[in-house]
Amino acid sequence: MLRGMLIMFLFVGTGVGLFLLREYYQNLDALSANDPAAALLKYQRLFYVLVAVVFVALVSIISLVIVLAYFRKAAHKYAYHLIREMSATQDLLRKFYEFSPVPYVVIEPNGIIRRPNKAALRLFGKDEESLLNVQLFELMQDPEREDGVAIFKQQVSRGVALEQRELQARKADGTYRWVLFYAEPMVGGIHKEKTVLVSLVDIHEQKELERIKTEFLSLASHQLRAPLANLKWSIDFLLKRRAEELTDNVRMYLLQMFKRNDEMIDLVNTLLNLSRIEMGRVKVEKTEANLTDLARSVLEEMQPALEEKQLTLEADIADGVVMLTDGKLLRIVLQNLVTNAARYTPAGGSVTISLHQDSTGVRFLVKDSGIGIPPEEQDKIFGKMYRATNAREVEANGNGIGLYMCKSLAEALDGTISFTSTVGEGTTFTVTVPN
Repeated sequence: MLRGMLIMFLFVGTGVGLFLLREYYQNLDALSANDPAAALLKYQRLFYVLVAVVFVALVSIISLVIVLAYFRKAAHKYAYHLIREMSATQDLLRKFYEFSPVPYVVIEPNGIIRRPNKAALRLFGKDEESLLNVQLFELMQDPEREDGVAIFKQQVSRGVALEQRELQARKADGTYRWVLFYAEPMVGGIHKEKTVLVSLVDIHEQKELERIKTEFLSLASHQLRAPLANLKWSIDFLLKRRAEELTDNVRMYLLQMFKRNDEMIDLVNTLLNLSRIEMGRVKVEKTEANLTDLARSVLEEMQPALEEKQLTLEADIADGVVMLTDGKLLRIVLQNLVTNAARYTPAGGSVTISLHQDSTGVRFLVKDSGIGIPPEEQDKIFGKMYRATNAREVEANGNGIGLYMCKSLAEALDGTISFTSTVGEGTTFTVTVPN
């Protein structure tokens, strides 16, 4: 930059000097022919002007050189401090990477490991030499999907960022640990090399606690279901076979016991289904199912509850809807949706159930004129144990498991569940199951 400015200044100065010399010779020739004394005076004046211009140019050049030299020195000093700061920052980031408790691995887009940190070495139980140049995805597995790791590998190779994918990492001794898989593409270095930063957050303890909790829940549900079923049989026997021997008060208490026992059986069945979902033991047994009969039978079961709340039932169920699916799982989904519609719709409201089939599959709709779901809570409504605030105000008893289970079962059937809702106007749930 300094050299360029000096060259430019010299070109300008040379141009000015040549212009003045040209003027000098032209005036000198004109004056010499007419008046020699005037020519001499003009010559002296032009000479003084030329000397002044040269002097000013020299002073300007020297001043410019001094100023530029000062700024150049200041720039070198600033650059030196900047490089030192950058070096210190890089050293700090390097240490953070190496000694972070979170396992980090830098890989190529094809999955080849280039730089693992110390936590990653501990996670895999290997030293750096044995982990370098290893294909990372060969050390991972997805217990829930056989092609899960292959899909993630393909996405990483395309430069897609991944986050919160639950996978298992294989250690040197052959055991596996659960990790949260994150991948962030990076471009850096002189040659703009493409790499991927992978973090493997160890969540093995949390997953083990969830497994133990789920197994306990499953065991407890199994143990509770038998005595509750026996109690239901005994109460039903008294109400039907010994009715003439019972007083009105005894009959009233037995009916209350029967109703509460039924609620307990429903809860136990829900917990049992939940434990199966979380343990991955939901078996989809696809058979030829008559969904028309299934939907109508669910409505017959729910008719007493709807009449008790004085709700209007509207049904739009197509005839002869038959498809290859798991009717038992679909029944659970439909039962939960209709139960919720009845529970959160005020007396005098309406519940609409429809079933239709087209070339893509089957669509169930459960619509109510109930309390609706607040907009700020709609993205959480399928969460486990979550209940909307207005739902808790209307119905104190509830476990927040129903919609979570509906979503899990719909996805197990390769289907989807969605909803639209307006507070105070109602909610419409849509379940689709492909052919």
